[in-house]
Amino acid sequence: MKNIVNKLKGSSVLITGGCGFIGLHLTRKLVDLGVKKIIIIDSLEYGKKENLGDLLNQVEVIKYKIGNTDNTIIANIFKNIDYLFHLAAEKHNQSIDNPLKVLESNITGTLKMFELAGQNNIKKVFYSSSVLAYGCKKGEKIPYSELKIPIPETVYGISKLTGEYFLNYCYKKYGLRYNIFRIFFTYGPCQFSGTGYKSVIVKNFERILKNKNPIVFGNGKQVLDYIFIDDVIDNIVEIMESDYDNEVFNLGSSIPTTINYLTDVMIKIAGKRLKKIYGPPDDTDKTFRVADISKIKNSLDFRSSVSLEQGLEKTYNWIKSQKKL
Repeated sequence: MKNIVNKLKGSSVLITGGCGFIGLHLTRKLVDLGVKKIIIIDSLEYGKKENLGDLLNQVEVIKYKIGNTDNTIIANIFKNIDYLFHLAAEKHNQSIDNPLKVLESNITGTLKMFELAGQNNIKKVFYSSSVLAYGCKKGEKIPYSELKIPIPETVYGISKLTGEYFLNYCYKKYGLRYNIFRIFFTYGPCQFSGTGYKSVIVKNFERILKNKNPIVFGNGKQVLDYIFIDDVIDNIVEIMESDYDNEVFNLGSSIPTTINYLTDVMIKIAGKRLKKIYGPPDDTDKTFRVADISKIKNSLDFRSSVSLEQGLEKTYNWIKSQKKL
């Protein structure tokens, strides 16, 4: 990162979804940077407060579900907050079975968070959007640029794109400063530490540890863009400390990775002699979802410093250490 002023040091921040995967790593980073006060709002449906470990005595955790109609519970929290990191969201998998629940959280709840931020003159908001805000035209092999017109095809993608529009609305209404990352496929330690969604990396590493063949859905030629959690956190912090406002950036590695290659590397890291087995195609079949990161590279001191091999090894070692298999 550039030698920029640590604007977050000594500040008060609010993290929604702070007990989730990205939230846990962000909280630790902010503590290391000397943030004075950290308040976490989390429904605790998918993550656990205990996941914070030694950080628990340095943060305040409030159990609250974004989208709750009783906003008086959290309204006072915003009065003494400098920065908001809005990570909380019902995920894509939840949207398949219960779309209304996703809309309550990701649309109604998100708008309320941004309005409270604007009404209380918060300095800046970071919003975690998603690659799924773009939608995906199968068979098209062009990296996603921020200039691409988003046409989301899932309730989750629609909800994340709507959150982006809400920020522009609150900027016009309150002068609320913000930045948005459309985050691609993030992985790393602590990705599954509760009852939430297991990524293909976690699922197959768990199988490999049990000497079971990893499962690939479809022909394995689908291409995704994987970025390690440490790189995600470093860039989130930098965008909040930068002078850039009201911008949307892709956040990925820009490296195309097939599921076949990903799985082969995982088997190699584990030192196992296992073969991939193929299941029916899933919604990633025939897709090419890779970030064009020209904008973030030209605007910030962007880096993706952890290779796929290094990141997978760190992830594998963490899963082994959990001893929950």
